[in-house]
Formats: sequence, structure tokens, C-alpha cells
Amino acid sequence: MTAFRTSLVLLLGMLWGCQRPPLSPPDTVFVGRFVTLDAAQPEVEAIAVADGRIVGAGSRVAMLALGGDKTQRVEVPGVAVPGWVDAHVHISGLGSTLETLNVERMSKEAIAKAVAVVAQKTPAGDWIIGRGWDEGYFATREDPTAADLDPVSAQHPVVLAGIGEHSVWVNSRALERASIANETPDPPGGRIVRDAAGRATGLLLEEAQRLVTAVMPDTNTEVARERRIRVALQQYVRWGLTGVHDAGTELEDIAILERLLKSGELPVRVYAMAYGDPAIEHYLKKGPEIGAGDGRLTVRSFKIYVDGALGSRGAELSAPYADAPQTSGLPQMQDSDLDRFIRRAQQKGFQVNAHAIGDLAVKRMLDAIERNHVSAANRYRVEHASMISPQNLQRFHALGVIASMQPVFIGEYSRWGVERVGPGRAAWLMPVADLVMTGAVLASGTDYPASDSGDPRTTLNALVTRTGFDGKPKEGFFPLQAVDVTTALWSMSEAPAYAAFQEKDLGRLTIGRYADFTVLGEDPRKAPKERLLHIPVLMTVVGGKVTGTVH
Repeated sequence: MTAFRTSLVLLLGMLWGCQRPPLSPPDTVFVGRFVTLDAAQPEVEAIAVADGRIVGAGSRVAMLALGGDKTQRVEVPGVAVPGWVDAHVHISGLGSTLETLNVERMSKEAIAKAVAVVAQKTPAGDWIIGRGWDEGYFATREDPTAADLDPVSAQHPVVLAGIGEHSVWVNSRALERASIANETPDPPGGRIVRDAAGRATGLLLEEAQRLVTAVMPDTNTEVARERRIRVALQQYVRWGLTGVHDAGTELEDIAILERLLKSGELPVRVYAMAYGDPAIEHYLKKGPEIGAGDGRLTVRSFKIYVDGALGSRGAELSAPYADAPQTSGLPQMQDSDLDRFIRRAQQKGFQVNAHAIGDLAVKRMLDAIERNHVSAANRYRVEHASMISPQNLQRFHALGVIASMQPVFIGEYSRWGVERVGPGRAAWLMPVADLVMTGAVLASGTDYPASDSGDPRTTLNALVTRTGFDGKPKEGFFPLQAVDVTTALWSMSEAPAYAAFQEKDLGRLTIGRYADFTVLGEDPRKAPKERLLHIPVLMTVVGGKVTGTVH
């Protein structure tokens, strides 16, 4: 269809909303139940689609009457909701997770046994690489050490990334390979954890991780990168996601996504946040790339880090950690550097998406936005915003800053958050309801694989019940911060669309927008809360094309 005809169909489709039918028959009519998130027409029986966009929405009879000889009719099982979009993922990270040793949700003893099994199959001297450990699953809250791994891996260097990927746990052989000795200084922005005698324990935080990763074999060949990206994209489809915001896309990965787009093999929409000096400098010279391939790929934002993570005590707090009073976190960017970066991004029309988890880091980012007179139209984002002091809640709405939060963290924080920051400040963790009440935009994501789960149903569940992927704690973590299902659905579709400047194209099932929707086996608005984690995903539709169905 030509651009002229596309415009004509859209125009006539909008006129049809005023009781005038489109001149050309739609390509497809989807028939079923559709939750639109449009207050004027909350639910419809069918939608008509032409060139990937909705040109009609209404009754089954009216939509089928629009069809012609070549119009395809698709029966939609269950209930369709506006396409779920994960506002903060790591595409390559998911692909890598599916290929390496996964130690998520394991005790320290179980991890040692898993490493032992891999060691028996791995040639002596080769690296054993894994990820996903979480001290919340350890019997005691003691940091993991090389001594925990050495008995089962004497012949292999071992590197295990923590769940948030802000720390790595290594054995003695890995410390040797990286030439990390007791006298090795902490790198800027990082920390080599040491015991009382000053010996490196085998835990490396933030930038100190690079001491080991720099001597590991290169697993980032172009072939390996593409394989991981393809695997991850298919997993997103199975989860019912129609789009993802990739929170830190390197230049090489963007090139792969562009190739997949060109060959018609990009199954979901990707809003890529350029990350790393090569990618950022490239786009500062080139400018944004918006809506390539019918809106499948956009690069108009930069990802930066203001602090670290709460799990590794790298998140920057305004007062020391309750369980480690000797530290208040590890800032990753100073205010002067932040100001310079913001000014450069503003000049070239790029959105800035800043990783800020601790309450001080969140405040510093809000201060920088205000100090640099960033317009609300720029839609700057605070990625995570996990810990917000009460005095900074209103500032998100006042400054037009988007809170890109990961509700699945609620489960993680419920395991150790109170002891980490103290009972008073624990109430500042994931204050979802308070934030929404201010009028701020809350775009929900998972940060997977740097979280318990990438399944969007865990996001829905966490928002409504304040429990984790496992339904715990049963009473909910600070349950007064729960929101209703409709608000949760908004934060999983319309809010991410706004956060990506795509609200005219995505977020609701209304005339003129792309026909992106997720089909569920039950209506989440009517399902018991305990069912939210288990509602089946039956179909994923992107641009009027079915990309995934239940088997």
C-alpha cells in the first residue's frame, strides 16, 4: 500500500469513528473481546486493520461488514489488551542468560553443586561463567567468597554475576587470572571487597568487575551477538510482549537489530537506548533514528548510570546502609559530568534515561534536570527509581520526568530491603501508588535478566498484589502501595508508549494506532488476584500480524 493510500485509510478510519466507514476494505478483521484503555469505548468486539493500523473498532457485525473479498478474518481467543511493552530490558543479556549457567533462586550450597557439575564437563583451565545469584536466597546474609567455590573448581576460573549484574562472585583461580592481589587498588567507581585482614574475598562491585571481565575470553563475536538477540526476541514474543525498551544497546547490537528489521525478522518493536561511548558519539553526530520499519526500531535516547544497585550496596543513599554503615553507595557519575552530558544530549534532541536506584541518586538526577532547565517535552527518564524519598515524589510530575520502574523488584526487596536500608526508609522502596497519585507517568518493566523474572505477568502481579514472582510475601510488601489492574495495564502499555514518544501510535486499541495487542486466557480485570501470575498468554499480535500463539 502506498504512503498516500495509508494516509487515506487512516483518515477515513478516523472519520468512520464518526459513523463514516473507510473507503478501502481492511486487510484483517480481528474478532473477539478487546480492552481498549479508551474511556470513550472501553471494550469492543472487533477491530479492523489496514497496513498494520486500526481503521475501525466496534461491534463484530459492523467490523465484518467493512471486509472485502481479500479481508482476512481472525478469531481471537480470550481477552485482548493493548500490547504489553517492557520499558526496561536487556536483550543481549536475556540471550546470554539462556546460554550460560543460571544460578537464579539458588542457595549458596546449591550454587556450589551446580558449578561442580559444570566443572566435571569443562576442560581444565577453561572459564566457567554463570549469573543470577541473589543473597536473598542464602541461609545467612554473609557475602559469597572465593572460598565457597574453590573446593569444587580448583582447575577452572569461575565468574558468577549477581542478579543485578552490579557485582561478580569469583573463585581464587579467577582472581589469579585477573592479577588481583591484596594490594590491588580499588578502581574508580568500583570496589574489591576485602576481609578484615585486607585480603580480596572474591566479590567485586561495579567497575571492579572489569578487572576480571577484561581477561575473560571474548564471547561477543558478531555471530554470538546475533544468536543471543534472536533467541531473546523470540522469548519476548512467547511472553506476550509486543515491544521492549532495551536499556543499554551497544552499537554492534543496533546494527544487528537493523539487519533483522531489513530482513523482516524483527518480531517486536524495539526502543533502543544507545549505550557506551562508541554508540553515543555515533548518534550525537548522526542524530536520532525514529520509527524505522513501521515503527519497529527507534534510537532516540541515551542510557547512563548515576549509581549502582541496592543488592551490591552500590546504590547511592542519602545516609549509610543500615547493614553496612561504612558505606552509602558508589556514585557512577559526578554532577559536573552529568550536566555536560545532559547539555550535549539536549542539543541533539536525545532523551536521557538515567539509571538511578538509591534515594540520593534519584534526587541528584532530578536536581540535574531542574538545574539544566530540561523541558518536560524532553521526557527524561529515571530508570529504576527504586527508592524515592517522600520530598522527591512530587518532583517527577512537576518536572515531567518519567519513572521507569520495575515492579518485579518488589519481591527481591521484600527479601532483604528492610535490613539493607532500615525499617524507616524501607517504606521508600517502590512507592508506586504514591507516585501515580501525583500524576507522574509510571512506565513498568522488568530489567530482566537483572531481576527475578522477565515474564510481564510478574509485573502485573507485583503492581496489584505487591508480591514477587513466587507470590511472596503473602501479605504484600508495603501493600498500601498496590494499584488496581487498570492502572497496572496502563503502566504496561500506554505509559511505555508515552515514555518512548509513541503515544499516538501505541498504548491503546483505538483508530489510527498500530494494531499491537496481547491476548490473555482470562480478563485480568475480573480474575482473582492469585490468578494474575498464571493467566495464560494465548497470542501476540504486532502491527496486525500474529507473531506468536499458544501451543
